[in-house]
Amino acid sequence: MSALQREALRAVLEAYELRQMPALPGRRNDQPAGVLVPIYWDPDPVCVLTLRQPHMRAHAGEVCFPGGRPEQTDGALLETALREAREEIGLQRAEVLGALSSIPLYTSDYRLFPFVASIENQTFCPQQSEVARVLRGDIIGLLEQEHIDGIEWSHRDVLSLSPVFVIDDSVCYGATAYVLYELLMVMAPLLDRALPSLRPGRFTWQDVLPASFTG
Repeated sequence: MSALQREALRAVLEAYELRQMPALPGRRNDQPAGVLVPIYWDPDPVCVLTLRQPHMRAHAGEVCFPGGRPEQTDGALLETALREAREEIGLQRAEVLGALSSIPLYTSDYRLFPFVASIENQTFCPQQSEVARVLRGDIIGLLEQEHIDGIEWSHRDVLSLSPVFVIDDSVCYGATAYVLYELLMVMAPLLDRALPSLRPGRFTWQDVLPASFTG
C-alpha cells in the first residue's frame, strides 16, 4: 500500500461515523472480541480473512477475520486484534488505520470490534489448530459484482438483508460479512466504484448456518 493510499483510507475511516447495531434476538452480545481487518495492495487492494477449522468448539468452519476475545495481558481490544493476528496467521507488522462499527454475532454472545490495518503482501503461517486456510478477498472484484447476495431477516419489525460473500470458494456470512460489507462501503469511493446493491435469492439461512440454528 502506498503512503497516499494508506493516508486516504485513514482519512476516510477517521471521518466515518460508526454505527451501533443492537443485540440480536435471544442474544446479549455483551462479550467483546477484537478483530483485525488486514489490507494490502498488490497492486489492487486485498483483505485477509481466515477459515476456521471444522472441529472448533465455537464458530467451526466459519469465515472470520483474525481475532478473538481479550486476555488479561491485552490493554485494549486493538491489542487483542493485533495479538490474535500474530497468533492465528503469523502477521508481524500492521499499521492500524481506523475502526469499523461493532457488529453482534447471531451464533454466540460475542460482539466484533473491527480494526482496519495496512499490511504488506506476505506468506502467512496459519495456526493449524484454529485456522484451516488463509483467505484473500479481492476488494475490487467484490465491488464489481452485479450485486451482493443477501438473506432476509427481521429485527424489531424491520426487514433487512444480511450480506453474503464467497471468498476463495468459502461462504462468508453473518457478522464477518457485515464487517466486509461496511469495508466495501468505506472503500468504494476511494476506488472510484459504486457499492453493489444487496439482493436476496441465491442463499438461505439453511445454506449457511449450522443445523443447530436452523432446526
